[in-house]
Amino acid sequence: MGEVLVLAARGLCGGLFVMAFALIGELVMPKQFAGIFSAAPSIALAGMTITMAVNGAVPVAESALGMIAGAIALVAYCASAVPLVTRLGATVGTVAALAAWAATATVCRVLLTVVG
Repeated sequence: MGEVLVLAARGLCGGLFVMAFALIGELVMPKQFAGIFSAAPSIALAGMTITMAVNGAVPVAESALGMIAGAIALVAYCASAVPLVTRLGATVGTVAALAAWAATATVCRVLLTVVG
């Protein structure tokens, strides 16, 4: 029964965070910044909040480091995708950008393993 309550709490907390972030997104000017307040950050915060309440700080810290590494890899993908797609075409450029993402994510993973 405990897992059902945790799942319900995650859903409730996630919904509340999504509503709050959507409200912030509506209030932000210019509207180009509204995407920063999309569902992904709110769901991440909701998950981390419930994880902190149930399991403590260590799993939350590990999740946060993983999210940071994922964000770095996403920036590498975005920064490489436009020039690669322009130069190589849609299919080859996208595959090359995914390779840049994978390489960056791998380096982040190795660094987190070595440092952690």
